[in-house]
Amino acid sequence: MLFEKKLNKNMKKPFLIVILIIILVIIAGIGWLWKGGWQYPQIRKEVLVSTDQKAYNQGDNPKIKIENKSEKMVCFSSCYPYSLEKINDTSYFYQYNNCPFPDVAEACVSPGEIKSFDLFLDKIGVEKGTHRLAIPVCVGCSLKENFRKDKIFYSNEFVIN
Repeated sequence: MLFEKKLNKNMKKPFLIVILIIILVIIAGIGWLWKGGWQYPQIRKEVLVSTDQKAYNQGDNPKIKIENKSEKMVCFSSCYPYSLEKINDTSYFYQYNNCPFPDVAEACVSPGEIKSFDLFLDKIGVEKGTHRLAIPVCVGCSLKENFRKDKIFYSNEFVIN
């Protein structure tokens, strides 16, 4: 009987460790699923969007660089392929006119490729302040295919003086 009590007491510690490990695995699994799980795992944070400077004057045209470090092609919309957010107490998007033509994947960046373009801020009346770009992409689509917004990538913040 004394042997049984010692055995039960000695079994409690490994049993609790196993239960703790199972709980940690479940929590990690929930966190992984919450962050997207298997949905485009090779694209996560692998499309870098950056501006050539940290500050611009009104009327300047920033150069935007898009670097695709993923294993999939990413494409951009033919209807305003970016949104500009002004960052202050709350973020908001500048309003654009309706797109006069079909929204298709117009420009694509292949894996390992870098593309850049000028952003013409004077056409949308940008206010002074801190901004960033929000660029929706279609992952794994091809040119002229209907555009679908799979992910949004954000640029660094920059200031308009």
